[in-house]
Amino acid sequence: MSKHNFLLQEVIDELINTDKTLQGPLMKLNYFGRLTKNQKLIDFTTKEMKGYEVEDEVPKYRETIAKLLVTAQSYYVDSQELEIPISAIKELRNRFTYVGVRDGIATVEKMARDMEEKGNKEFYKPLPLELLHFVQPVLRELYKTNPPLSATGSRLIGNGNIFLDIPSSIRTTLLELVMAIADEFGYDVEISEFNNTKINNTINNYMSTNITNTGDGNVINTGNENKISNSNSIRKGDLESLKTELTKLGIDSEDVNDLAEIVQSESPNEDKTLGENAMNWILNISKKALNGVGKIATGVSSNLLATLIKGYYEIN
Repeated sequence: MSKHNFLLQEVIDELINTDKTLQGPLMKLNYFGRLTKNQKLIDFTTKEMKGYEVEDEVPKYRETIAKLLVTAQSYYVDSQELEIPISAIKELRNRFTYVGVRDGIATVEKMARDMEEKGNKEFYKPLPLELLHFVQPVLRELYKTNPPLSATGSRLIGNGNIFLDIPSSIRTTLLELVMAIADEFGYDVEISEFNNTKINNTINNYMSTNITNTGDGNVINTGNENKISNSNSIRKGDLESLKTELTKLGIDSEDVNDLAEIVQSESPNEDKTLGENAMNWILNISKKALNGVGKIATGVSSNLLATLIKGYYEIN
């Protein structure tokens, strides 16, 4: 193999300039991965540029907590959209707790610009019609009408701020990687058979610990200084932490205290689903959020509330 020199400083300059697209540094690092024959770096940069296939696992920073909206109607009731807690649908909860963004970085950056210009708060992904038979019984159990409601469609709703967060996460992650390489091998890296093994060890160690296994797709900033946190911030039985997190979401003290009484008196079901009182509480708060009642943060969903309560119970 002939020797090559790769200027890391060029990549750094583009990463720290937020006015520049991420296509440039991703392409340069893809080339760097090919020079060093580092398959992990090649795969990562390729997927970030071209997008993630259906069979690919999406990085955590490309995921956000989902809520499920169902289009429902009955003979006497016009078509309406109702929220269903994903945690109440055993067959779907592991698959649809989060909604992921699989688009390439060019599309993500365009969506981020559109969000800033148009003020979009959410994005959605329709679910296949064949999944409606899992939704139907839960819909009728939660929303009792006569005649009963029928589900005619469903979609996952995600917080649109994820399109702003993804580029920031990629820039930070790649900058840390490039700086780690530069600290060890300099900013003008000589690519050769001798150096490849050492360089690849540095890259692989960093990517294994900082890209593959990290990133918190469960945290969403929603405005009004409300911060939606994941269940990892709540220890088992830590009632005060649960109440604090709910208060941060804009849920009023009376509702928070009602839930405190519920979780202390009601245990989860044997199949690790929440009890009836907890589910009714979630449904009540979700309705308030959908109707704009009180100061509940716009990103609050029944699935998020269930996740927080499950953190208190320490159940998956």
